[in-house]
Amino acid sequence: MNRMKTCLLACALGLALLPVAQAQQEKVRFPAGLKWQTMALVTFDYPGYHEGTPAQRKLAKAIWAKEIDSMPVNTLLKDGGKYSSFILLSAFEDSRHKYFFSILSAAADAYEKCEDPPNGSSSDTPMYSKCPMRVVIEDKATGQMQIQDFQDYCHLYVDDPDAPASKNHTEIAIDDKTRTAYFRVIQYGRLAPECNRAIRLR
Repeated sequence: MNRMKTCLLACALGLALLPVAQAQQEKVRFPAGLKWQTMALVTFDYPGYHEGTPAQRKLAKAIWAKEIDSMPVNTLLKDGGKYSSFILLSAFEDSRHKYFFSILSAAADAYEKCEDPPNGSSSDTPMYSKCPMRVVIEDKATGQMQIQDFQDYCHLYVDDPDAPASKNHTEIAIDDKTRTAYFRVIQYGRLAPECNRAIRLR
């Protein structure tokens, strides 16, 4: 993990990835038989709310250390705390590589690469933010890593009494046949098709 953190902070690498759908211009169709998994939420500077396991926190911090550490102070907080970072995280591996998929969401005032959810009182107002997806690939044999960000990915994980995570979260599935990672958002218990995304690995 130390090697991973060093590389992420010091290297600017080009990743051999092809986005199947760029932003929202193309419709992504999911193949049948995908096994969807909910992306885990790990929070920083938001005590007591889905802080994740020690291993998840270590991985999330390694991937997003620069962004987490550079969050400004939230002047609305009396304790002088920084803006919170909400990180979605999933990891997969095959015989040759480890794959890490992650999205950091924070208030747009603190992290300009994110777009805040719209304000609205309607029961179907979108709750997701739009932020970069960061993909890290590690070669098991050499330990070398590659990293690339993809813009405009939906980030949602709400776990409140009136909006449980079971109905409001982000999912990922890997199609081994086409080496494609698919992403979708479940919001209010329903699919939000405008958030369908795909990244093809090569």
